[in-house]
Amino acid sequence: MLLRAYTLVVLLTGLAAAQDAPPIQPPPTLEPAKVQALQREIEKLRNNNVEGRAKTEAVVIEYGRGAIPFLVEQAHTRHPGQQAGLVTCLLALADMNDRDLVTSSLTSEHVTLRRFATRKAGELELQPMLDALPPLLKDADEEVRTEAALALVAHGREEGLPVAAFALTGPLRDRARAAIRGVAGKGTHENIGALLVIDPKRERDEPDVASKERLAAVDVLYAIGDDASIALLVGALDDHHNLVQRAAINALRDLLEQQGPMVGSSIFQQIKEVERLKEVYKQPR
Repeated sequence: MLLRAYTLVVLLTGLAAAQDAPPIQPPPTLEPAKVQALQREIEKLRNNNVEGRAKTEAVVIEYGRGAIPFLVEQAHTRHPGQQAGLVTCLLALADMNDRDLVTSSLTSEHVTLRRFATRKAGELELQPMLDALPPLLKDADEEVRTEAALALVAHGREEGLPVAAFALTGPLRDRARAAIRGVAGKGTHENIGALLVIDPKRERDEPDVASKERLAAVDVLYAIGDDASIALLVGALDDHHNLVQRAAINALRDLLEQQGPMVGSSIFQQIKEVERLKEVYKQPR
C-alpha cells in the first residue's frame, strides 16, 4: 500500500512538473528572402566594437525565434565579437520552448553555446538544468565557469560560491553581488570559509595570490551578509594581511552596525577597530 502511494505521488509530481512547462514549440520557419538577409546580419556580428555590434544585435533579434537555428549554425566561430553577439541574441530570443536547446548546449563543443546555455539555465530556473551546471564550474572557459557559478548561487546552491567570488572584482560585480545573495541563510559557507585559512606554504610561494583569494572570500561573505557569513568575517579580523583585515573590518562595520568604511589608515587604529568589532559581535543582536 505504501509503495503504491509513493508511486502515485511520483507520477503526480512528474505530471505537475510537465504541466508547469508549456509544450515545446519549434522556432517558426523564415521566408527564404528573410533567411538571406538574416545571414548577412549575423555575419556583421563579426565586430569587436560593442556599441557598433549592438545595433546589429538589435536587428537580428527583430527576426524573432525563427533566427535561433541560424544563430546556432554559426556557433563554431572563433571571432570574439561574433561569439559575444551570438550569445546576446540567443539569450534574447530563446525561451521555455527552447529548453531542449539549452540542455544540449550545456555540453556543446562550441564555447559560444555553453556561454549562452549556462546563463539561460539560470533564467529558466528548471531544476534539471541547474543540476547539470556544477561540472561547468571547471570548464576551460572563464565566462562559462562564471555564468554557471552565478546561476547556481542565485538559486541557493553553494557549490558555485568559490567561482562566483572572483566575479565580484570584475565587470560583472553588480550581477555577482545580486546572485550571491541567493545563498543567504542556506548554509554555513564552508567552501568560502576554507579560502580564509592561511596556508603557510602558499604564503611562502605565492603570497600575493593567496591574499587576493582571501580578499575575494571576504568580499563574497560580505555580499551574502547572513549570520554564517558574519561569523566567518569575524575570524578574518585576525588575518595578518592589512588589506584582508581592513576589508573584513569594513564589511562588519556595515553588517553589524550599518556604518560606513573605517576612516584613517594607521595600524594602531586598525588594531583597535578589530578589538572593538569583536566585542560588538559578542553582544546580542
